[in-house]
Amino acid sequence: MIHKFFLDNQFLIRTASPEDAVQMEFVQAQCYPTLHKSEILDRNHFLNHIKVFLEGQIVIEKEEKIIASASAFRCNFPKHDSTFLEETDNLWITNVHIADGDWMYGIDMGVLPEYRGLGLSTEMYKARTEVCRKLGLKGQIIAGMTIGYGKVKDKMTIEEYCEALRNNEFTDPTITPQRKAGFRWIRPLYNYINDPEAGYASMLMYLPVDETSHNKF
Repeated sequence: MIHKFFLDNQFLIRTASPEDAVQMEFVQAQCYPTLHKSEILDRNHFLNHIKVFLEGQIVIEKEEKIIASASAFRCNFPKHDSTFLEETDNLWITNVHIADGDWMYGIDMGVLPEYRGLGLSTEMYKARTEVCRKLGLKGQIIAGMTIGYGKVKDKMTIEEYCEALRNNEFTDPTITPQRKAGFRWIRPLYNYINDPEAGYASMLMYLPVDETSHNKF
């Protein structure tokens, strides 16, 4: 379980509890205003995530208010592309969670807008890595939302967009911080998520716990 203070004891990062579900629902709604409602997590989803895989559900609180949260399940390394709803068992994770899976698949991470820029997402990625080590997992997998792609979708392919990011020609609000956190690219995912700002796409990425993990898919 995770339970520690950071940033001069202003924030507490910890494993989520069922009592957090309502506030986690609020964080979700504030963080993804353009995401289709069919792909928005609600309190019932969060409650089920906590039931299915407690160790993978993380929140950050300040003065007893939940200001950030992250959800995940265990899996084996994905060999085939899927959509967000397919990957998450229609947001419930029950039928996709593999109790002895080698990887942690992060399906959600959100920080309330007024608390962004403080490194809170980085702290949650670090916490996930800590959980991975404790459970003997190889690392984290995520489908990073290419939030900036929607603005240039008609001018370039998702591959060209990602190559431009790789060459530091411009930055993406989501992918760039994830790269800085150490995530490595695998491949772009077409029509992964129903969000026009992301151009309906995402980038499949992974972060190994150690340098040998990337050879153990």
